[in-house]
Amino acid sequence: MNISEIVSKYRGEKSLREFAIDLSDHLPEPISYQSIKNWEDGIKPSYYTILAIFITYDDWRGAFALEILRVLKPELYKPDPIKSV
Repeated sequence: MNISEIVSKYRGEKSLREFAIDLSDHLPEPISYQSIKNWEDGIKPSYYTILAIFITYDDWRGAFALEILRVLKPELYKPDPIKSV
């Protein structure tokens, strides 16, 4: 799955702004709706932005970030072989 597909999957019916607000809720710097649009259009997000999301949340937002991290840095974020069986 590519980044655009992952963003679309998690955004669902939410507007770009709603999704950006959900992702930014507890982050030190907000994520803009334009960033979300760029990700959906295939522009890669900042590794550190996605890492911040992953570290901050343990809900669907953390799962979203992990899927993105697996695309951005597959050598570091390999699927867990035990869970993928």
